Amino acid sequence: MEPENHTKATLVDLLDRILDKGLVIHADLVVSVAGIPLIGLNLKAALAGMETMVKYGMLKDLDESMRARERDARQQKEALLPNGEAVLFSAHGGWYCSEGLHPAWRYGHLYLTRERLFVYQHPFERMLFEAPLKTVARFGVPEGAASEGEEIRELHLVMVDGRMEKLRCGEASRLRECLAQRVEAGVSLDKGVWKSIWQGNRPGDDALPMETVCK
Repeated sequence: MEPENHTKATLVDLLDRILDKGLVIHADLVVSVAGIPLIGLNLKAALAGMETMVKYGMLKDLDESMRARERDARQQKEALLPNGEAVLFSAHGGWYCSEGLHPAWRYGHLYLTRERLFVYQHPFERMLFEAPLKTVARFGVPEGAASEGEEIRELHLVMVDGRMEKLRCGEASRLRECLAQRVEAGVSLDKGVWKSIWQGNRPGDDALPMETVCK
């Protein structure tokens, strides 16, 4: 096969040709010193679109496993969000579990929908925390949680029964904005109110109205 010179060919044409037809590299390299071979390298590589790879029997098992994984993830998401429940916010995040012998943060994926807020661990298919928005009475950032100019990473919820839940994610500011569109209760509570809640005291109506204020 004689090489052809296409003076008008572009980089896009080259990439299209490689993905469609494929590119195979086969090279043997030997490094020697004073005529004595010291290092040998045998290089074999193939580059092509996945359709071409599978056509020639390459990476077929990997292609099938990745497609199966994507199907499973899609089915899991459909089960997690039934009836086309719309997601308003999602990010990697955590929920502080205060129960048990060792209270600690438990991490998963945090979701805010039009109806609820929850943290889910996909690898273990485990719901860590779930709260319908109608059960959220107040939410906010405790005083001193972030210095000026720093990103807010924690958001605390006060439930209608007086419990407080702590959530953490790298985009807590955006979560607060999205939550404010669903719950008309965004406030910055002072340390005294948070301390009272953590000690198990239900704050009075003047300090923290507890009625449900969801839209």
